[in-house]
Amino acid sequence: MARGWRASLAALLGLALLGLSGCFNGTAGPPPAHITEAQIWPSPSSAWQPPDRLSDSDDAVLSPNTPWQSTPLPHARPRSVARGGDAWQEPPDVLWYRMTLPASALAPTPQGARLYIPRWQTMGTVAIYVNGAVAWQARGSRVWNGFNHPVWIDLAGKFPPGSNPVVHVRMASLKGIGGALSTVWAGSAESLTPGWHARSLVQRYLLGFARGAYLLLGLGAFGVWLMLGRQRADSMYLVFFLMSVFHTLSTLQYLVGDESFGIPDAWFSWLTLVGTFGSSVCSFYFLCLIQNTPRQRWGRALVGYVAAIWLVTLPVWGMDQTSVLPLLRLALVPPSLLILWVAVLGAWRQRNWRNVLLAAWILASFPVGFHDLALQRYHDVESIYLTPYVYLGLFTMFLWIATTRYNRALTVAEQANATLAERLAEQQQALAETHARLRSAERQQTLLQERQRLMRDMHDGVGSSLMSALRVVENGRGADLDLAQVLKECIDDLKISIDSLEPVDADLLALLANLRFRMGPRLEGAGLHLEWQVRELPPLTWLDSASALHVLRIIQEVLTNVIKHSGATHIVLETREAPGSAGEGVEVLITDNGQPFTAPPPRETPPARRGLSNIRSRAQALGAQVSWTPMASGGTCFCLWLPVHLANAPA
Repeated sequence: MARGWRASLAALLGLALLGLSGCFNGTAGPPPAHITEAQIWPSPSSAWQPPDRLSDSDDAVLSPNTPWQSTPLPHARPRSVARGGDAWQEPPDVLWYRMTLPASALAPTPQGARLYIPRWQTMGTVAIYVNGAVAWQARGSRVWNGFNHPVWIDLAGKFPPGSNPVVHVRMASLKGIGGALSTVWAGSAESLTPGWHARSLVQRYLLGFARGAYLLLGLGAFGVWLMLGRQRADSMYLVFFLMSVFHTLSTLQYLVGDESFGIPDAWFSWLTLVGTFGSSVCSFYFLCLIQNTPRQRWGRALVGYVAAIWLVTLPVWGMDQTSVLPLLRLALVPPSLLILWVAVLGAWRQRNWRNVLLAAWILASFPVGFHDLALQRYHDVESIYLTPYVYLGLFTMFLWIATTRYNRALTVAEQANATLAERLAEQQQALAETHARLRSAERQQTLLQERQRLMRDMHDGVGSSLMSALRVVENGRGADLDLAQVLKECIDDLKISIDSLEPVDADLLALLANLRFRMGPRLEGAGLHLEWQVRELPPLTWLDSASALHVLRIIQEVLTNVIKHSGATHIVLETREAPGSAGEGVEVLITDNGQPFTAPPPRETPPARRGLSNIRSRAQALGAQVSWTPMASGGTCFCLWLPVHLANAPA
């Protein structure tokens, strides 16, 4: 019977292959033309929207004096980091491609002639013209614009029979983002359809079908988890469901076509980001469940890391994700390395073929990820994005391992002794109570330490300012005191103390952004214009809440001195990397255009200059360095140098 089934299956497979070969060999008409060279011209046009006809274009694309240059296809322009802010309001970089299709490849056939472009990619708009009239253009979003869908244009009625039609491609891109165009095929529909269908299947349909199938499997796993009473032992079904949802979100960018999904670009980008990072969290927990090795600390750290990224990149803050896309890609490295480490560690400790194969698969996903990153930078633009298919393989392997392991666990559980189960439950309860007591004591200790630190800071900051104001009023010199200004300073001190309690994840830029939010209204009220010139910095590994408060107090004191004493109207805050004599470090520069100021040496600082002493003492506690430099053109430049690494935590 087994031999009969194998023979029947082989016969069916042979018939399917025979029919498929007949479909591909039954083409008619002349062989298609493969266009591997084109002419390009960077246009001075400032319009995003392509014209309906070339004659309506605002540049000299049809002029005989236009300096066209020959270039091979595929062709790519370098891609750099997109600028945020109002970059989409600026004129685009417009590049024209021009190519002539041979009439010999466009001979009349029953289905007619077609133009086929495997891939193009950019952030912007693309339009294709045949003999001066638009034949196709990307619609919808400029960011998510169907770059993964092959272009298929029916040339019927767009050129006189027997002529050589001229094709123009207009690519308007966000400045600095570049773009790419693959080779072009022209010929009969009968000869080009197999290749177009094959690429469409790999890039669109197969990916969509597979995503839908695994999403249905995830929904089925969720139903099983609900029916099993949501027991902890069955949490792998819930994790599998969440993983299928997150993976679907992460691949939406590959499925969007000429028409967008109707979601704003910022929210669409955030959803794909949520899917990508959420998949990492689910993969980590699924590995822990498969290996039966809970790693709670690593899991909590990973969840906190991902939740912080989700929160920071929420579109409600106005962040342009196109400007931070390289940083977000780098943010994927720690979760990926953690998953690889968990897989390799499980394979080494348990040494069974399932865990070894899983570790090998995850390790192989790294070259695939690098391949897709190169493709996003327009290297080998005609390749296929492989990351979604790596996820499908992981899904299949996870499902197989989880099923076999869970069945084995059920068999063992059915044979277990009821008494042993009761004893185990009692031990688990005792351990849970002990763990709860330890956690409670740890929380109480942490709260006590944080409360003491906050009380000291409020005593030295808000309390000191209020006490000084009270003594002036009690001594009858209230007319000499700007009470409103004192209250504003107290409120700023209080807000900064509260901000220092927020987790900063060693990110100095996030800390400075909070201070800018707090001090901005006060600077504007004082008639000062703040110019923000920050750039990406390495993480400060020692930057905790206590150290963050020192940094905030130093910069607050400097800005307050500028407001009160310099008479400045313009302040520039700049950050940069600056290796110093003490090692690798970063600098925070505050430059004003007021009266120049020279700070006296520490030993010669008069008692009235308590602010300078506070700045220097806080900098010393951080292992930092401060300096004031008068500018030749007027004004003062304050420099705060911070080390990237410390041998010991700051005092």
